[in-house]
Amino acid sequence: MERDETSKHATIAMVAEKAGVSTTTVSRYLNEKYEYMSLKTRKKIKHVIEELNYRPSNLARGLKSKKTNLIGVVVADIENPFSSMMMKGVNDVCKTRHYHMLILNTDNSQKSEDDGIRSLIDHNVDALLINPTGYTSPIYTELKESKLPVVLIDRQIEHFLFDSVTSNNYDVTYQATDYLIKNNYSRIYFVTENIDSISTRSQRKKAVEDALRAKQLPHEHGLLTIDRGNTLAIKEQLIKLKRTNQNEKMALFAVNGQVLLLLLQLLYQLRWSIPDEIGIYGYDDWGWGELIRPGITVIQQDPYGMGTKAAELLIDRLEGKRTGRPELFELPANLLIRGSTE
Repeated sequence: MERDETSKHATIAMVAEKAGVSTTTVSRYLNEKYEYMSLKTRKKIKHVIEELNYRPSNLARGLKSKKTNLIGVVVADIENPFSSMMMKGVNDVCKTRHYHMLILNTDNSQKSEDDGIRSLIDHNVDALLINPTGYTSPIYTELKESKLPVVLIDRQIEHFLFDSVTSNNYDVTYQATDYLIKNNYSRIYFVTENIDSISTRSQRKKAVEDALRAKQLPHEHGLLTIDRGNTLAIKEQLIKLKRTNQNEKMALFAVNGQVLLLLLQLLYQLRWSIPDEIGIYGYDDWGWGELIRPGITVIQQDPYGMGTKAAELLIDRLEGKRTGRPELFELPANLLIRGSTE
């Protein structure tokens, strides 16, 4: 299907591609910086802008005129309690340092992420804190070239362009899986929604696979991809796994707290005994893990701490107190061992 190049959502990258120049050249044109730019190139860019009906955003034009004390916050999944705790950390730092937040939820959509970032830029935010979808997008290159302060939180993108704050996802997942292996679990399944380009999910999956591989246990078919909206299909998948592994000590690893809670609900409906018939562990400790008998083994992250750390880094960048190359900060998560993996 051909792209509708006259769409109102035409981007600076589309203009650059059609004009045969770089996005930097288009940005310089929009800012009327014509030095070293031929008249032919200027006319070509002007023609393409008119043809595509391109509306320059403040990001492309660099038209930010004054400080607004607004921080734009882009959240991939605001429904997740993890995100709520993370945003509280961001908000507390913003209040202390006299900034306000504009929050936008993308529902893990790349298009919503691109549109949302441009919308926040058009609202003249001073900086951006992004919990990314993980998809590769030209907008991140544009952000880097624009010099607007940006910090990524929880998830990362393919290219390392900005300060990033996350958990030590790989190390703590490996530790948790290694514990189960030592506790004689011989079949461990990684249960997740579509991984897509979400870095946290892919890192956790790799850690489970590597821990199994290190002990020469089956890992090739240990991925269970689910649709949280189709519980009947998940039940059927679980029943099939149990039937296939009747003589194995089996456990499920839930990629995040939402998946963990759903699995526990389904295991309860199936009347499977934990840990006698199946073990279960996973990410996020929202307070109920220790209340469910026999206690649920979890990896306890610090979303509030991620929020405060990311906000401090971002505002320090904005105020010139932090310079230099971007860095990755991995906050330690804790493994809380309870009865569900005995």
